[in-house]
Amino acid sequence: MSGLLRVLLVIGAILMLIFMLKKIRMAKLKIEYSVFWISFASILVIMGVFPKIFYEISDFIGFQSPISMIFLVIIFVLMVKNFFMSIQISQLENKIDNLVQRIAIDRKIDRDNM
Repeated sequence: MSGLLRVLLVIGAILMLIFMLKKIRMAKLKIEYSVFWISFASILVIMGVFPKIFYEISDFIGFQSPISMIFLVIIFVLMVKNFFMSIQISQLENKIDNLVQRIAIDRKIDRDNM
């Protein structure tokens, strides 16, 4: 990995960390969601500072190049994150449906009692 690319990777990851911390402070992002992104950015910093670790891991696992392993791992992690977000969205949609039905029933009961 070239020196300029490593510097850009570290700077980009640090900027991402700063952005996440600002969003947490402004209460725009819950801490439980930001843990994923902060750990993701931290791994990018580690990749930029210590690239030899990923070369050794990819050689141990049997990948021809470290970038193939990194892409595979990143795609897998993002797919898992997307799956869990889909589950959460479905649960929230069910809660909204239940709340709308409850409000409609309460309004009907209130109109009937008048």
